[in-house]
Amino acid sequence: MTDENDFVPRLGRLGTRGGRKFETQLKRLAKKARRGQPRSHVRGRLAGGTVMRKGRGKGAAAVAAHWAHRNGRRVIVKVHIARAGPQGNAAFSRHLSYIHREGTERDGSKGVMYNRSEEDISAREFNHRAREDERQFRLIVSPEDAHSMEDLRSFTRKLMDQAERDLGTKLDWVAVDHHDTAHPHVHVIVRGGNTRNGELFIDRKYITHGLRHRAEEIVTRELGQKHWREIAADRSREAEKDAYTSLDRELERGVVDGRLELEGPSTALDRYEIGVKVRRLQHLEKLGVAEHVHGAEWRLETGWTEALKSLGRRGDIINSLAREMGERLDVSSVREFSPALVPGGEVTGRLAAILPGDELRNGKQVLIDGLDGRSWMVSVNEDEALGLPRIGGVVSLSAPKVQAKPADRVIAEIAVRNDGLYSEELHQAADPGSSPAYRLAHKRRLEALRRLRVVERLKDGSWQIPPGFEAQALEADAKAQKLSIAVRSWLPIDQLTERWAFTWLDEAGGNDIGEGGIGFVAEVQAARLARQSWVQSAGLDLGARAALEAGELQEVGLAEAARSGRAFVELSGKEVFRGVYSRNVDTAQGRFAVIENEGKFVIVLRPQRQAAWRGRSVEIQKSGRTTKWALSQGRGLG
Repeated sequence: MTDENDFVPRLGRLGTRGGRKFETQLKRLAKKARRGQPRSHVRGRLAGGTVMRKGRGKGAAAVAAHWAHRNGRRVIVKVHIARAGPQGNAAFSRHLSYIHREGTERDGSKGVMYNRSEEDISAREFNHRAREDERQFRLIVSPEDAHSMEDLRSFTRKLMDQAERDLGTKLDWVAVDHHDTAHPHVHVIVRGGNTRNGELFIDRKYITHGLRHRAEEIVTRELGQKHWREIAADRSREAEKDAYTSLDRELERGVVDGRLELEGPSTALDRYEIGVKVRRLQHLEKLGVAEHVHGAEWRLETGWTEALKSLGRRGDIINSLAREMGERLDVSSVREFSPALVPGGEVTGRLAAILPGDELRNGKQVLIDGLDGRSWMVSVNEDEALGLPRIGGVVSLSAPKVQAKPADRVIAEIAVRNDGLYSEELHQAADPGSSPAYRLAHKRRLEALRRLRVVERLKDGSWQIPPGFEAQALEADAKAQKLSIAVRSWLPIDQLTERWAFTWLDEAGGNDIGEGGIGFVAEVQAARLARQSWVQSAGLDLGARAALEAGELQEVGLAEAARSGRAFVELSGKEVFRGVYSRNVDTAQGRFAVIENEGKFVIVLRPQRQAAWRGRSVEIQKSGRTTKWALSQGRGLG
């Protein structure tokens, strides 16, 4: 029999969420949940990493959003759907190793990997189950009040249990808690499956909103709802934060054509809220992304939200540099590399540090001591990081110059004649001789600019072209331009001064190093003088570059033979050499790969696209001046 005291009433404001109106809302949500459940099969096959709009969790996302409370605890959830690329699931294994690395626990020890019921589980077993998966869901869950929570592990298990109920299926997942940053967080990896054993499809709304609401529910149940004083303090701090905040998200919803007009207050609470937003806008004005027009009207610069997100990322990177480099670096002098900030659009310098970057994509942050006397940082992806030299090597950062596209001029001319609109019909009317393929190219260009938030596609298929379209398109292209990282020297400069080879120091005279300097600039100046003196005393002929390169490679081969006990052979003709790509060897002329089998090895220049093949069985064949690479069916190392 149930005790009469078991019933605990939940009080709310009078006149809200009750009676038939509330019943109707619940029925509508329940119907939406039933409608969002996945079918027993999926017609056709989707590309790897695709998220179905009618995948699992659509109804659960709506229910979670409906019950979300403003006074609830906040949780940041970041999600990335990683795809199995040409190299299979090797990137999946590397990501697991990354989140499982040393130094992530409170005491600086290696992170502990767990799942719904096991502790300290084997990464090898999870990788084995995922060896044929086509995708992998990577999550970072960061409760704002993680320091106050009793146990992140228990929180994660509750969240994943709830996710399984929402999605209506069991999930194969592992997680690792990270305490190595100012904000403790959890990395969760969920298997995406494959076509043979079943694929997991999750509705986009559940990934972007539903999961966050569920996490906030769990934290709120543990710590209780936020008091008004806590909320007010949080919003007050956000008003002067150099990052994208929840205040900016609210302001963004009210922006129309770059203009924002604050509504007049009707209550004391409204007056406080508007006061906080005015303080935020005043701070944005100091940052150069907002302007006070008059009264309650403000103008926001194009791309202001992206600028704030970039500022936030820079702050996180600076904090990471401060933790890793300590007193060895004046972090206040570090700047994020942009070609617009550097004369000539290029900077050359020493690779000073490689630090964790985008944790969802195994990205890195690279710190460079420039020859201009400044310290620069740049974000690189996983593949680019594999192509970097060791610390001390010399690299150049640059970006190809962006040119205005002829299609943009055509689009702008048509839009000017048609009140800011462009469509294929308007294009055909303006240029009757244009072909369908030519007009399609312009539509594809507009679709690319839509993703960059330059233009807007209307419901009838036409495009709204803003004033100053060509300049905005050029600016968007410049921001989206991919940086290029070229390795100038794979070896540190102290290993170049007395090397019997043609080195970067021998051609560094073209760089504007200058007469005086400190740090890396002074080191290069001293190294060049030492190099010139040694070259003269050793009688080295720098003009015989080809002979020097052949001699250096022969010397490296003999040293490797003495180390490994294998015979050094050179590829000739169309001979195919099969072996394991075992290690890299850096020389003054480049990075070479050592391919070895039971008794022999070869040394070949390693292309960038083969950087991730290390440890795998390969076939090498020389064809003229080029070397062809291919993966073989043999077993790799480890």
